[in-house]
Amino acid sequence: MKRASVSDVLATANAAMVAREPDVTGALAALLAGVVDSLPARAAAVLVEVEGALQLLAATNHRVADLEAYQSQVDDGPCLDALRTSTEVHAVGADELERRWPLTGPVIVAAGYRSVQALPLTWQGRVFGALNVFRENEDGFAEQQAECRALADAVTLVIASSQPDEERIVSGLNAALEERALVELAKGALAHTLSRDMSGAFEALLDLAHEEGLTLGTAARQVMLRARTGTLGMPSTST
Repeated sequence: MKRASVSDVLATANAAMVAREPDVTGALAALLAGVVDSLPARAAAVLVEVEGALQLLAATNHRVADLEAYQSQVDDGPCLDALRTSTEVHAVGADELERRWPLTGPVIVAAGYRSVQALPLTWQGRVFGALNVFRENEDGFAEQQAECRALADAVTLVIASSQPDEERIVSGLNAALEERALVELAKGALAHTLSRDMSGAFEALLDLAHEEGLTLGTAARQVMLRARTGTLGMPSTST
């Protein structure tokens, strides 16, 4: 399958931003998948700071989601450095990862990653989060800084598209986080009903959204409604 170009990924993000009803959760999931495909990389995730606390907003897989959550818990890692310094952070090789981040570095290495790039997410001069990109080989991102920056800016714009006013960006982030929590609940319901792992459950949720022409958030709500009514495992009829 042909790998997507960075321009393809940015075009898809632009389309999501100008939609009549922006689907931030779905757009972020598609954008991060595009980040991984176009650079290419192995995984990507977004951490955001809301009211002084770091929270995971989006991730391409559960391994990297756990890794991002760990960075927040131990207050150590590339995402935190990008947030605090407002600059791009990168490291290549197990030795450098473990030297720079004594707590998180060994966990990154144990997860199988050997190269990391973290880019601050900035809205009108305010840093509110970071995009983390991982590779399993020791190919750094030094030759792709412009592409990485453009993709990070696209993440910022997708988040801000539903709440473009700076005063309301926190409410926008909170809304996106609430929808992400709903997606996680839906994945759990699908995993239980379909006897799949969480990655398989997420694929099932994406399939449902595609087949029924729903946003990711709306598909998650449909799953939870069907779970409550005992019809989750039954064929559905689009309305």
